[in-house]
Amino acid sequence: MENKLSPNKIKVEKEIFREQSQNPFTWKDLKDIKFEDDDRLEIGYDEGYYSENNSWDPHHYAIVTRMIEETDEQFSKRQANIKRDKKWAKEQRYQNYLKLKEEFENNTEE
Repeated sequence: MENKLSPNKIKVEKEIFREQSQNPFTWKDLKDIKFEDDDRLEIGYDEGYYSENNSWDPHHYAIVTRMIEETDEQFSKRQANIKRDKKWAKEQRYQNYLKLKEEFENNTEE
């Protein structure tokens, strides 16, 4: 069954699993996840970091990320941001135009 996206919606990353452990991960730790073909797996070991005010212990980690269709709320927010950014960019171009117009209209020296 092919998954069709709604018009104008995009896929966004969603973290569906994140765990840390002192021991390496085994199949038992991950077998209950309903994996999909395009899930991105990140499994590794962090050696830790120690400083005066920001430290963490060494640990193993596992992260599963899935691309899912954005929600209606995410879509609306993204569209509003696009509209806002276009308006801002147009205003910036207009301000640059006015500066250039002033510079070259009043340039009678050359």
